[in-house]
Amino acid sequence: MAENVLSKKEIDEYIRLHYEPDAGADDKDFFEILKGPRKYLPGRRNFAGTNVTGDTLQYLLDKIRNKVELSFSEKLIELIKEKGKKPADIYKKAEIDKALFSKIKSDKNYHPTKGTALAFAIALHLSLEETQDLIGRAGYALSSSIKRDLIVRCYIESKTYNVNDLNGKLIDYGFDPLTNKCGL
Repeated sequence: MAENVLSKKEIDEYIRLHYEPDAGADDKDFFEILKGPRKYLPGRRNFAGTNVTGDTLQYLLDKIRNKVELSFSEKLIELIKEKGKKPADIYKKAEIDKALFSKIKSDKNYHPTKGTALAFAIALHLSLEETQDLIGRAGYALSSSIKRDLIVRCYIESKTYNVNDLNGKLIDYGFDPLTNKCGL
């Protein structure tokens, strides 16, 4: 079965309808803008201006540990099983090489790039909500103020699950592809 291909006109119309520019911000990922570590150290003041003691910090860390959900890696493996797919079929469809997939699979705390996370979402034919959940586990989101994200959303909402075609369109619009292993 041939997969859908979106035309430039369809993508342009999607962007026109959904683009919400962020005043004063470029089309950069949120994490690129906020580079630099935040320090929450015992004896230092936190953002609310209160003093964080060692006991308070340990209590907060314990609360966080008890609420942690599946990591990106764990959720990815779970989704592959739920979809009844072979891992090799998914990483190949995502244009991800075997070595990277092996690294993701073997390290539950592995932090993929946003492009890699999105490529897996496309390869798994996830809905927009499922995609947001999966990439959120790696610390990412899709934004209406980033044109690259809108192109990805356009593909997901139109159920055009072809990473290679999406990578080509991203390049056509002047963006980096989701993965470096493009079949273009």
